[in-house]
Amino acid sequence: MRLIQVAWSSDKRPRSNNPLMHQIRALIGLLSKRASGFLLFNILYGSVFAAYFVQFFRFSLEQEYTPHFSLILLVSLYLMHARRQALFIQAEYCVQGGLPFVLVGILCYMLGLELRPDLSLHDFMALTALGIVTVWVGGFVTFFGLPAARIALFPLSFLIFIIPLPEALLFRIITALQYVSAEVVSLLFQLCPFPFTREGLYFTLPGLHIEVARECSSIRSSLALCIACMLANHLLLHRWWSKTAVLLLVFPLAVFKNGVRIVTLSLLTLYVDKGFMASNLHSRGGVVFFGLALTILLPIFLGLRKLELWRTGLGQEPGSYT
Repeated sequence: MRLIQVAWSSDKRPRSNNPLMHQIRALIGLLSKRASGFLLFNILYGSVFAAYFVQFFRFSLEQEYTPHFSLILLVSLYLMHARRQALFIQAEYCVQGGLPFVLVGILCYMLGLELRPDLSLHDFMALTALGIVTVWVGGFVTFFGLPAARIALFPLSFLIFIIPLPEALLFRIITALQYVSAEVVSLLFQLCPFPFTREGLYFTLPGLHIEVARECSSIRSSLALCIACMLANHLLLHRWWSKTAVLLLVFPLAVFKNGVRIVTLSLLTLYVDKGFMASNLHSRGGVVFFGLALTILLPIFLGLRKLELWRTGLGQEPGSYT
C-alpha cells in the first residue's frame, strides 16, 4: 500500500506543475478579478444614480410614448450573457477607451441637471438617460476593452432604446404617423360600401365623426415594431441588404396596421356597438394590430432568410453565419 501511495503521489505531482494548468488557473483568476471589478463598478454606478433610477422608473410608467425600459435592458443583458465566452476570451482592460465614454456621459447628465428648469420633463429625461447609458457603456469598455465591445456591439447599441426620444423629434414622428395613417384610412374607406367625407385628419361617416388624433398615431406600438424588427434582424438575418429591407418596411407596416385599426374600430362602432369607440380595443387594442404586423413580417423574414442561404450557396455572398 505504501508503494502504491508513493507511486500515486509521485504521478500526481507533475500534473500539478503542468504549465497548461497554471495558464488555465491564471486565466480563471484574471477573469474572476475582471468580473469582480466590473461588479464593483456596477454597485458604485447603482449607488450614485439610485435616486435617478427611481425617478426614471416612475417616468416610464407614466408616459405612453415609448416601450418600458426594463424590457430593453433585459434583452441587452441576455444577449451579452449569450456571448459571455467570446467576451471573456477577448477581454482586456482599456481605460483609455472607456474613460471618454464615462466623461461624456457624466457631462450629459450634469448638463441635464443644469438645464432642468428650462427643459420639459421629457427632454430632461432624454438628456440625462443618454448620459446614464453612456457612462455604463464606458464602464463596460474599461473592464472588457474594445475587442469585446465589438463582439457586444448590438447589445450595447440596443440600449439606445432605453433613452426617451426628445420632445421635438417625438412630435415630428407622431405628426408623420397621423397624416400618413389618415391617407391609409382614406384608401381603406374607399373600399367600404358607404360614403364618407374627409377634411384633413377628420372623417365623417353616416352617424359617426372620427379624428386621427395624436392618441391615434399608435406611436408606442410603432416603436415596439421597430425594436422587434431590429432584434429579429440581429437574430435571424445576417446580410446588410436583407436587414435594410426589413427596416424599410417598418414605417409602411406601422401606418398600415394603424389604418386597419382605425377602420376596424369605425366599422365595429357603426355595425356592432357604438361603445367600441370607448372600449379597451380602442385604448389598449394596439397589441392586437401589432400582432397583425408581426404576422405579415414573419413570411418576409423567412423568405429573406432562404434568399440569404440561396445566395450563399451560389457563392455570391461568402461568409459563415453566426
